[in-house]
Formats: sequence, structure tokens, C-alpha cells
Amino acid sequence: MSQLTNLENKVAVVTGSSRGIGKAIAIALAKLGADVVVTARTVEEKDWIPGTIGATAKEIEALGRRTFSIQADLTHREDIETLVTTVGRKFGHCDILINNAAFFGKAAYHSSWELSLKSWDLQLALNVTAPFLLSQAFATGMKDRGGGLIMNVTSGAATEAVSGLGYGTSKAALNRMTLGMAHDYRDANIPVIALDPGFTRTEITEIAAAGIGMDAKNAHPVEVPTKAALYLITHDPMSYTGEVVIAEDLVKDRGLL
Repeated sequence: MSQLTNLENKVAVVTGSSRGIGKAIAIALAKLGADVVVTARTVEEKDWIPGTIGATAKEIEALGRRTFSIQADLTHREDIETLVTTVGRKFGHCDILINNAAFFGKAAYHSSWELSLKSWDLQLALNVTAPFLLSQAFATGMKDRGGGLIMNVTSGAATEAVSGLGYGTSKAALNRMTLGMAHDYRDANIPVIALDPGFTRTEITEIAAAGIGMDAKNAHPVEVPTKAALYLITHDPMSYTGEVVIAEDLVKDRGLL
């Protein structure tokens, strides 16, 4: 999958793509010719935040690409199984998997003193177990077709002691999982890359930042991680396999914005 500038006839699955970084990456992939599976929990518009899987799919359809949206709560194993089965039935395979869905509830900021076992389990389920199961499910098909690509959207919280315990721990585990899968899948021509989007201005970021007294104006636009993701996918991704790539650094180094 190296040096791709046209993703025609490639199928991408983007989790958490009803809004934010996931939506931006899904649409950007479609602009390069990919057919895109849109999946997240939000089907109906919420009064406190915009975005649905259907709305993202409509934007992709307007670009002339094939798409379908499927509701999935990736903390539920049965939803993961349904997603994998449906992708196989609708498109036959997955070439690019973007594991973007992540836990963003209040518990993402809870310290050891506050964090409940339920919240701990939810964060690990969504931030680690779901990417593991989806990667494992789609990797066999990628190998059979000569290769593919897996991208895990991580966070600087993995190395910051001040971050919420569950969120930071789960993202650190995601980074380690990326390294291990990169080793395991290299011979199958499947690069596995962790992308750290940095402090990005999204709908949820603005709400979450206000709740903890942060200024979302300091966040960079969603184009930063989107440009970084596309570069990694289309410019010799195997040279980045196993790495945690910081979006802002890559964008600056490559002059992408």
C-alpha cells in the first residue's frame, strides 16, 4: 500500500466517524477515491452536539463514493461482530481500518481516587479491546489480498501522568498493541501505525475543555490530524509501522498545511 495517491476501489472502515477527527478522515479518504464504512453510536442528532453517522455517509455519497453507515457501540462484542459481518456482506473486505472511536466521558479525566471499575472497564473496552478485535478480524482478509493498513488514533495522555488514569492507561496500552501488531503483521504487508492527533478542535473537545477549564482556542484545527493521517496512508506507510506519530510534528516537517 505504499505511495498511494489514489485510493480507488479501496475500502476503509472508520470508527467514531459521526463527527470530529473520524468524520474528517472518512471524508478525506473518500475524496481520494475510497469507499468508506461509517460507524459510531450516533444515529439521531443530539441537541447538545452535532453529527450523525447518516450525515457523514451523505457527504461521502455526494463525493460519488460507495458508503454505508452502521450504528455500533464498540464496548459491546456483539456490535463488533455485526460490524465485521456487515462490512463483509456489503463490500466484501476492508483495506484500511481507522480505529478512531474512543471514550470521552467525564471519567476520562478521573484520577485514581475517582475512577470506578465500571468506567475503567468501559475505557479499556473501547480504547483497547475494540481496536484489537477489529484489527484481528480484518487482518486476515488484508493478508489474503496482499496487504492493508491499520491506524490506531492514540493520545499524548499515554505518557502524561496528569491525564485521567483510565484514559491514559488505555492509550498507553493501545500504543504497545500497535508496536506488537506491527511486528506480527509486517510479513503480511500490513503496516500498523498509531497517530497522536494532539489537542484538536472538535465538537467534543470544545465541550470537554469547557468542563475542565481548558481553552479550546489553543487547539489546532481538525485538518492537522487529517492531513497527517492521509500522508501516512499514502506515503510508504510501512516505514512508519509500529511508530507513534505526532500529527502536528509530521504536518510541520512535511509542510502539509
